[in-house]
Parts: sequence; C-alpha cells; structure tokens
Amino acid sequence: MADLLQEFQQQFATVTAEITSKICLISSRERAERRSLIQDVENLVGEAKELLERMELEVRDLEPAQREKLGGRIKSYQVELKRLEGEYSRVKLSATTNEASMRAELLEDGYAGVSVGEEQRQSLLDNTETLERTSVRLSQGHKIALETEHIGAQILNDLYSQRQTISHAQERLRETDADLDQSSRVLNTMLRRVLQNRFILYAAFIAVGLVIALAIYFSVSR
Repeated sequence: MADLLQEFQQQFATVTAEITSKICLISSRERAERRSLIQDVENLVGEAKELLERMELEVRDLEPAQREKLGGRIKSYQVELKRLEGEYSRVKLSATTNEASMRAELLEDGYAGVSVGEEQRQSLLDNTETLERTSVRLSQGHKIALETEHIGAQILNDLYSQRQTISHAQERLRETDADLDQSSRVLNTMLRRVLQNRFILYAAFIAVGLVIALAIYFSVSR
C-alpha cells in the first residue's frame, strides 16, 4: 500500500509539472498549437484529479496517525491543483483575448508586429517565472517521494515486528499444548493405577470373606 501511494504521488508530481510546462507555452504559440496545448492541459488536469481520488481511497485503509499525515498532504495537492487550474484559466483567457486584440490591431494598422513582440517578451518573462515554480514543485515532489519511502519502510518494520510477535505467540501456544498433553497422560496413568488398586482391594476383601466363611463352616461341621 505504501509503495502504491508513493507511486501515485510521483505520478502526481510528474503530471502537475507537465501541466505547468504546457501552461507556459500556451500564450506563446500559434492558434492551432495553442488549441492542442489547451486540450493536453485539460486531459492532464483530469488525470491529476483521478490520482488524487486514488490516493484518498488508499489513505482510508491506513492507521489513524498515518492517515492524518498523508491526508493533510493530499489536501495540499488538491490546493496546488486548484491553483494550477486557476492559472490555466487565466492564461487561456489571456491568450484568447490577446488573439482577438491582435486581429483587431492588424486590421487597424500595420504596427501590430511591435505589439506582438512586446507581448511575447512579457510572455517569456511569465513563462520563466512559471518554470521556476515548476522546478521548485519537482524538488518538493522528490522530497515527498523520499518521505513516503521512509513511511513505507516504517510500515514494513511494524509488520515484521507484528509477525514476529505472532510467531512467538504461536510457539508458546504449541508449548502449552504439549504440556497439556503430557499432563493428560500423567492423569490417565494415575487413574488407571487407582482403578487397579481398587480392584486389588476388592479382591482382597472377597478373599478374606471366603476364608472367614470357610473357617466358620468347618467349625460348625465338627
């Protein structure tokens, strides 16, 4: 389970980094390529949401302490995805608005190239800032993956300790069963001896009675 959570988190970090990278390209591409990028971003956002849902399902089966810790991390992922969706909407709207504005300016005069150049420079600045945030996010994703690996190792250690405890308990149970079997055999032996002694005692009583009866009989017959 810990390995699966770690895999989901790594996939989420990769997907969000790809979303950020494509968002950076939207405003600086031509119309056809921009539409393709927009479709890619929407598909990646859907994939990220699906990964978050899977992580939530996996976290439900963990111990309370681990569930609380990883649950908080998933909430931060959700906030990050919301922020990316907001940034995507802003860039998409800006690109659409700029496209309409550029068409209008081209129709009005022949100086649209200057405006386009300024917009591209601003777009490059925005993209640089976004790429820096992406780098930070990838570093955070790597750190999270290492933390998740550590948590997984702790879980495995706990499971090993529990298995050892169960093995010791089973061994003690087998020893107890062996002691009970031995005690049962001793009791059975003692019971047989008691029955044998009782039989011998009864036989002695009968023999004494016969001797007395014979003695009386011979005494009377004389």
